[in-house]
Amino acid sequence: MITRLHFRHARRALLTGLFCASITGCDDPKREQQLQWREEEVEAKVAGVAKREREIAAERQRIEQDKADVAAREATVAQLKAQLAEEIEKTKKVRHEIEIKNLRGPIPQITAGRCIVIDAESDDVLFEKNPDLRGAIASTTKIMTGLLVVEAGDLDKIVTIELSDTQCAPVRIGLKVGETYTRRHLLTAMMVKSSNDIAQALARDNAGSVAAFAAKMDARAKALGLENTHFVNPHGLPSLSDDDPYSTARDLAVIAKAADKLPDIRKIVKLQSFKFTKPDGKSIDLANTNRVLRSASYCDGMKTGYTEAAGYCLVATGERNGRRRIVVILNDTSEGVWKDAQSLLDWALKA
Repeated sequence: MITRLHFRHARRALLTGLFCASITGCDDPKREQQLQWREEEVEAKVAGVAKREREIAAERQRIEQDKADVAAREATVAQLKAQLAEEIEKTKKVRHEIEIKNLRGPIPQITAGRCIVIDAESDDVLFEKNPDLRGAIASTTKIMTGLLVVEAGDLDKIVTIELSDTQCAPVRIGLKVGETYTRRHLLTAMMVKSSNDIAQALARDNAGSVAAFAAKMDARAKALGLENTHFVNPHGLPSLSDDDPYSTARDLAVIAKAADKLPDIRKIVKLQSFKFTKPDGKSIDLANTNRVLRSASYCDGMKTGYTEAAGYCLVATGERNGRRRIVVILNDTSEGVWKDAQSLLDWALKA
């Protein structure tokens, strides 16, 4: 921007150039008048340039303000678009839920005290009843036992039965000290018939003792993000101390999902029966304790359980038309457990 200082410098340079070489010429009144006119002309041009600069600065400020206004309007439009998209998604979700509800029909009435039904792929909860209430889960505990055994690998390794393995409350298959079996053979019998002595043998083989294995079970539960689960043994029987095991329907569904991802587990829990062969060549025909496997073709697992504290329990898995579901039933009656599990599994698999 041209300032007064610039003007004075310009004026001085102009005067220096216009002054005549002799003093006589410089006293010419006409020449003095011309110099004054030129000085005024230069000053007028400087003032004009300064005015134009101010106009340009003002115009630039208006442009910047216009840009800010446009940016604000664009932000408002983007926000409105986002809100609209959110509303559209909400509408789609509600419409989808209505369609699903119509396809599935009403939720079955159940007698179980605790229950949850999840989509095994998305983890969506399709139905729940007291899902976070802590309590005993009986032999569904063996799902975690099986999970740890399979994750340890080497299922064809030989396990030699020790005395501590046989010192277990019913249900027992009748293991004898010194007998040898593969881990896979014992695991299959445990998941099919729920033998507690087998659970203890697998736990001791895996961790050295039942107590050490229970610690591994708790650690695995923590790794799965579970905060309402505690194990004291591999089979789910009540503790001999005040340290009783517990879990919830929601936590058990997470454990079941982790086990359901393992092909070795999936292959075992779908068996309706299993021939348990002893080292002396004799065999015991074991029928799967999960009755739903025999009454519903879409059911393919997973584990039963019963204690007085847990009531009748069942984790049932199933698949139909590419949809996979996990149903957890706890604290049910002896007849209600099968009815509830099958009706909920069928209901959940309709859509």
